[in-house]
Amino acid sequence: MRHSLDSITAKFKQIFATNPTVWADAGGRVNIIGEHTDYHDGFVLPTAIDLRSYAVASGRDDGILRIHAADYDNTVQVALEDLSPFEQIDWRSYTCGPFWSWLKAERPFTGADIVIASNVPAGGGLSSSASIEVALLGIAKALSDDDLSCLNIAIIARAAENLFCYVPCGIMDQMASSCGQKHRALLIDCRSLETKLVTTPNDWVFVVADSGVPRSLASGEYAKRRSECDAGMKIIIQLYKEVRAARDVSMDMLNSVKGRIPEVSFRRLRHAISENERTLTAADALKTGGIYLTGQLMQQSHESLAKDYEVSCPELDTLVEIASGIKGCVGARLTGAGFGGNTVNLVHKDAANDFCSQLKTKYKEATGIKSVVRTVRPSAGLQTGRF
Repeated sequence: MRHSLDSITAKFKQIFATNPTVWADAGGRVNIIGEHTDYHDGFVLPTAIDLRSYAVASGRDDGILRIHAADYDNTVQVALEDLSPFEQIDWRSYTCGPFWSWLKAERPFTGADIVIASNVPAGGGLSSSASIEVALLGIAKALSDDDLSCLNIAIIARAAENLFCYVPCGIMDQMASSCGQKHRALLIDCRSLETKLVTTPNDWVFVVADSGVPRSLASGEYAKRRSECDAGMKIIIQLYKEVRAARDVSMDMLNSVKGRIPEVSFRRLRHAISENERTLTAADALKTGGIYLTGQLMQQSHESLAKDYEVSCPELDTLVEIASGIKGCVGARLTGAGFGGNTVNLVHKDAANDFCSQLKTKYKEATGIKSVVRTVRPSAGLQTGRF
């Protein structure tokens, strides 16, 4: 079922037998380029998309939080004074966590009845969790008439994911979902959290294609990649005192320690360093209409992710290979952490429908998997309002 503000408003009336007073929605995100760079203090280039999470609510003054998750047809009720991370991480963690984090940030909140629903597919690398967290923080903001900035919303949302859901993510997803703008991508400096808006050309669209492989199958690999990078960085930091993170390492520096660090660490860091360079170049290319250069950089990004960082999988590689041979597509790569999930493809808008049809058909022929292929557009981040 595709959700809308109207549909979850009707659900709210059905569940709570009253009318909601506030609403919020926030986009999922596609990362155009800049993968596995955020936790290296690097650069990323995501955009919020028009697949969104929606929430409606009315306030309470008794310290009770009731959240109905329409996608699970289930309700959780907790007293705010007793709210703490659950023993089992599930949908309740991602819906209650934002309010726990909001209170930890010493923001005012006295309880609410809420309905939440999302059109962002879970487990596909399109940041369904971030869009839900940000939308729910939009509810807290609206109910408390708080003027908190989109950046601070993103920081609180990330804290919820890190400390309540125990996911060691960077801040990219929450920033894109909270601070995104229509027809724009965000170049985010993950060290300073400064952003620059990058206009996306009207004649080109982003197509996301689901590999059918859930990313949860390789949940331990994320931490493994970080530790492999850390093993190499320890040596580099000893030799180059100005270096704080991989973001500060040049390719010449990395080559100077080849043979002194583990071979796998060398390849992991080679990806992080080269991906930072590709991201900055792609942002400049988009600004000046360099679509074909952007597409080439996306292809190079995927190859680096597949060979140096080793976070691709046969299905993602197949999607990228097929997409690269279809007319109208100038760039394709995995998006998100990898190990499954989606690819992102840069496609001319006039070719988009035919591209989607061909990609679905050829991927099914090659793998036996039925892919969901969607055209998405750069969209606004967090939106809130009153009924």
